[in-house]
Amino acid sequence: RSRRLYSDILPCFSRKQHRESFEVFLDLLLDGSGRPLPERATVKSPSALSRFLNHAGWNTRHLCRVLRQHALKTAQDWWRASPHQRPRLELLVDLTSLEKTGQFTELADWVHTYHGVRGVHLVVLYLCCGELRLPWAFQIWRGKGTASPAQLALKLFRTVPATLLKGNRRPRLHADGGFESAEFIRGVLACGLDIVVGVRCTRKLEGGRQVRDLMVRGSLVKPTGLDQTMCVSWVWLYRNKEPEQRFVMSNLDLGGQYLARVGKRRWRIEAFLKTVKGRFGLERFAQHSKQGVMRWWCLSGTAFLLCHLQNLDLPERGAGTWPDWGELARTVRFSFVPEVRRQALQLELDALHAFQHALLASST
Repeated sequence: RSRRLYSDILPCFSRKQHRESFEVFLDLLLDGSGRPLPERATVKSPSALSRFLNHAGWNTRHLCRVLRQHALKTAQDWWRASPHQRPRLELLVDLTSLEKTGQFTELADWVHTYHGVRGVHLVVLYLCCGELRLPWAFQIWRGKGTASPAQLALKLFRTVPATLLKGNRRPRLHADGGFESAEFIRGVLACGLDIVVGVRCTRKLEGGRQVRDLMVRGSLVKPTGLDQTMCVSWVWLYRNKEPEQRFVMSNLDLGGQYLARVGKRRWRIEAFLKTVKGRFGLERFAQHSKQGVMRWWCLSGTAFLLCHLQNLDLPERGAGTWPDWGELARTVRFSFVPEVRRQALQLELDALHAFQHALLASST
């Protein structure tokens, strides 16, 4: 699957120099260190990679279409392989902040402060179906007075093909407490999705109560502003000295314990964001043009998807086993861009030989 995706990506770069720059930048992304900075390249100059990202005439939208088409085909193949046990499609949405310091003149309407973090803030849509993980789309939050993260998330849902939303098992949306507004919940339900969303303990309910006043897990209540009856449960987190209570609600009457367990499935998008930032450099973009930043993000997601598909092709492991993303990146790197590795190593050997030769000459 990863090789098919890579073969489909290459035609996006019709010119030889663009394809070479793509391979060099992909090699940097698949280093797995999370620092794919152009100045770390040796086969191509940093200025060549900067031109590739900011000015080169390849079509970013075409690359995104190829990624989505391949993701859609992979999901359909996944379902055809198990027609009688078709896993439920789950849509996970979250807002992530890419912290930035310094001046970014061309990104002025992208860089804002949100919850005390200055940088670019993305609303990300992530699709999960069984073991399949597909980063699907994102929107940029452009500051106060513009569309809210919840409104941007509703826009993202419209990009999901109807073929993915069909089936006997109704798709389910997972989100955290930042998406608990009545407008968002009504919009999700109107799209034909079920919802499992985090909720603040101070969220008001009919009758003047608040969510934190509930004493029984699985209570059926009506939040203010909603005509829909919602089931509310909670979990306790023990990450700090004091346990922290987190609430979750759904339009489904799943029962208290099961709803609390289902609510934890939202954390898969947190794992994805941590991986794509820490391993594939999503937040390390050093480009000052919007086109350069967009391309950086798309290629970072491409590296993640290649590694994930490579992981799916490996022999089955035990349930809940976390992938070794560093090893996966190394495998994909050696499989698809071996020539870049050879050239980089040859340059290093040449530099070593030159140094040794100069050292011997100086000693004599």
